[in-house]
Amino acid sequence: MKKTWLLAVCLVLPMIANASGFAGLDYVSSKVEPDRGGSAKPSALQFKLGTWINRTETLGGEVRIGLGLDDDSLGNGTKVEIDRQYGAYFRGQFPKSMPIRPYGLVGVTRVETTHDYRAGGSSSKNYSDLSLGLGVDFTVSPKVFLSVEYLRAVDSSGDEVNNLAFGVNGRF
Repeated sequence: MKKTWLLAVCLVLPMIANASGFAGLDYVSSKVEPDRGGSAKPSALQFKLGTWINRTETLGGEVRIGLGLDDDSLGNGTKVEIDRQYGAYFRGQFPKSMPIRPYGLVGVTRVETTHDYRAGGSSSKNYSDLSLGLGVDFTVSPKVFLSVEYLRAVDSSGDEVNNLAFGVNGRF
């Protein structure tokens, strides 16, 4: 997985040097389902930075980093909190001339969590995998847009992490 992360970062970072791009802040509601059973819905605040590969702004790349806001219980008394989440993605989107722009994402995500047990003590669990997502951008002005997105962040070895994000973004 470390090689996948290195490859993703090496491909996305040069695109960020491009002159046109976007940045945003998202509220993320996650659903964490560990392979041991149960599910929790912790939340996070996520910052994203992206750039476009072409002039029509239909192909791009972005990197994201998020920090946990709130925890939730798995149902057995174990609390789950997102500590950090990271991601690097390729983005395909409808042209910038449209006021409502659907898009798709493919990339890699790593979610670091803390599990606090009812009987005391805690442990860390990290989830990472290939990620797929769909979203929609809504243009508010030439420089500002809102976004709604679903991301299947992790689906490996019985573990699943799904994110629903609502964001405010700006073009530069």
